[in-house]
Amino acid sequence: MPFTFSEVVVLFFTYSVIGWIWETIYCSIKDHHYDYRGFLFGPYCPVYGFAVTTILICTYRIQNNLFLLYIVGVIVATIFEYCTSVFLQYVFHMKLWDYSHLWGNIQGRVAPIISLFWGLGVVFLVKIVQPFIQKIINWEEAKTHGYLALMILLVMGTDFILTIISVEKLHLSTKHWDERLNAQLKVDENKLNDRFDKLLESFSWNQKRLLTSFPHLKFTDARHFNEAKRRLISRRENRS
Repeated sequence: MPFTFSEVVVLFFTYSVIGWIWETIYCSIKDHHYDYRGFLFGPYCPVYGFAVTTILICTYRIQNNLFLLYIVGVIVATIFEYCTSVFLQYVFHMKLWDYSHLWGNIQGRVAPIISLFWGLGVVFLVKIVQPFIQKIINWEEAKTHGYLALMILLVMGTDFILTIISVEKLHLSTKHWDERLNAQLKVDENKLNDRFDKLLESFSWNQKRLLTSFPHLKFTDARHFNEAKRRLISRRENRS
């Protein structure tokens, strides 16, 4: 094992934060408005943390071979992206991204062009970013003796529990409103849009953030709610 347990925790947290910063900046520029990315409340994306720490461990003995490093990076990142998509769909009934429009995609969860990009990211990460990050972690470990890792586990563990509660409430609300929208499909569309606007105002900050920051977010068991959300986003984009 190339890292101690506390180093793994700090690495996981560090790259979760870096992933959150990257996604927030990229998506905010792409969507022309501020997007607070990430599935959890805090400013971190655990999928990046899990993927990067796994890659660093799996590639520890081949990091000097750029070709093998790239191939392993593509494989590990693709597996993580696919598993994360399956987890979100079957546990939370959510889809945060959809690659169905890309060539060679698998169930819209992963696509070759995205996986190839992840491979380049892994090479850049291991050869350029990680040496600098490791120096900081070595200094931190000498100063805190693992206590920072304990704090990270407590904070992110609490965040995860609160997020599960928030998402489950959102899921129940969307199913309830899906039934109401289904019963009112014959209502004038403008009135339906106004009611959907009022519905959004009733959600918590985190629930509204998930709905607005992830334009492709769908609930697999709330078809009418998804359609109303899509129309609302389209209407707002046309106004801007």
